[in-house]
Formats: sequence, structure tokens, C-alpha cells
Amino acid sequence: MNRLEILQAAYKIMENVTPLRLDCGKLCNQSCCQDNDGPKEETGMILFPGEEELFTNCEDWMTLLPISYTSPNQILARCEGSCPRDRRPLACRIFPLTPYLTEEDVLLIKMDPRAGSICPLAKEQDKSNLQPQFLKAVRKACNLLITEPSIKEYIYDLSRELDDFTNLLCIMR
Repeated sequence: MNRLEILQAAYKIMENVTPLRLDCGKLCNQSCCQDNDGPKEETGMILFPGEEELFTNCEDWMTLLPISYTSPNQILARCEGSCPRDRRPLACRIFPLTPYLTEEDVLLIKMDPRAGSICPLAKEQDKSNLQPQFLKAVRKACNLLITEPSIKEYIYDLSRELDDFTNLLCIMR
């Protein structure tokens, strides 16, 4: 499979699963979809490499912005209100989880430490409250994603950024 086919297959895996049986957006007033703090151009979800190819006709509900403050050649997807749920980016579909590659190249699925400030499900960094089907689907989708070299490299780099973020959180406590 090429990169686009892998991304589409990951979308399909995540199509009908959610973190909870109920709409978790009701717990937090859909805070992960809101522009709550800071300049609007800095909020959104970072797309996986090549994912922008899936968003050629979404100008009415999403803006794609090139960013370079994390890694070069990344694209930030900024929601412009309400999105069609079946068109959400992968980062939205797997939120509040994130893939994490150890330095030994082992894939883990972690609660995203950056999500704790906006997601009640992520505050305790405990995945046990999430539906098992959701956890299983995220793992399956991420196992597929790391078969593509550019996506695997992105996940590895993201993992190092998450290490830095977690270390910073520990220093601040």
C-alpha cells in the first residue's frame, strides 16, 4: 500500500469508534474542537505526513496551514466551526490518545500529555476509562501507520517532542 492508501485504511479503522459510548464532547462542551485560548492560527491538529492530500475540498470547514515550529513541512488543520465527523483528521479521530515510538522502536499508545489541559478524559493520563474497542482500533490504525516510513519517522519525532513536553511538565510541578 502507498501512503495515501495507508492513511485511508487508518481512517476506515477509526470510522465508527469513539473514546466513550456517549458523546464525550458533552463532558467538556467540545473543547477539543474550540478555539479557546491564544491566537487562532496556532490552534488545531497537526496532520500526519501526506494526510493533507485527503483534504482538497474542505475549505468551508477547515483551513490548512503550513507550520514549522515542531518539524519542517508539517500542516496544521484548523477547524472553522463544525466539521463533518466522517472527514475528521486522524489526530481528531484518535484524540486524546497518541502513538508513541520508544527509542527501541516499540509502538505504544499513550494518553497525549498535551490533551490534559482541555480533555477531562486525559487529565489523569489513565486509558482505563476509554472503550476497549476504541483502544484496540487506535492500536490497529497506528500499527498500520508505522508501516509507512515517513509516517513512522513523524511518530518517532513526535514521541521525542512528547518526552520533552512531559519533562517540562514534571519540572513545572
